Amino acid sequence: MLHFLQANWVTIVVLLVLAFFVFLAIRKIVKDKKAGIGPCGQKCANCPHAASCHKQ
Repeated sequence: MLHFLQANWVTIVVLLVLAFFVFLAIRKIVKDKKAGIGPCGQKCANCPHAASCHKQ
């Protein structure tokens, strides 16, 4: 097991960093959705294009 970790530590670190960034992206999307922010980055309450952007 130790030999595997020594041989592949760079790959493991890169995968952990990528997984962290994916986690941050998903967390941001969920947080924005709960706050009512649409995919354009604006609140949809007063947006004239809200109906064509996504279903409310």
